[in-house]
Amino acid sequence: MKSLKIRSWILGVFMFMFGVLKLVIPTIGGWFHTQLITSGIGDFAWPFGVGTEIITGLILLGALTFESKMHARRFSTFIIFGSCLVVGTMVVAVYVHLQPNVPANVLPLGIKPPVIPVSVLILAAANIFYTIKLYKTT
Repeated sequence: MKSLKIRSWILGVFMFMFGVLKLVIPTIGGWFHTQLITSGIGDFAWPFGVGTEIITGLILLGALTFESKMHARRFSTFIIFGSCLVVGTMVVAVYVHLQPNVPANVLPLGIKPPVIPVSVLILAAANIFYTIKLYKTT
């Protein structure tokens, strides 16, 4: 249970923080905009991408904050749902990283290989797997 909470806190803070940063820091928001345009996804996806990151972070952080006030099954549902949103977001991030038209200087840490998205995707997948495993036994 402790490792589940640690993974969930990491994912929640990561998603919420990067969503908010894209809103408040024009440089980061501009990088994200460039990623969407040059990857072929399109400009229309900007609010959906930022909104999904913020909402995903709030779902995970809210579940962890109010865990004591909810049943175990509801808590696990929020964690699994939030982690599934992380997986979906990271699949799109991997796609963007792999597009040849997306310059490395608009990607996190300026690296073209999708190291960060794949790492976060694995963490979220582990969160889903272990949450299901943990709550199947209870």
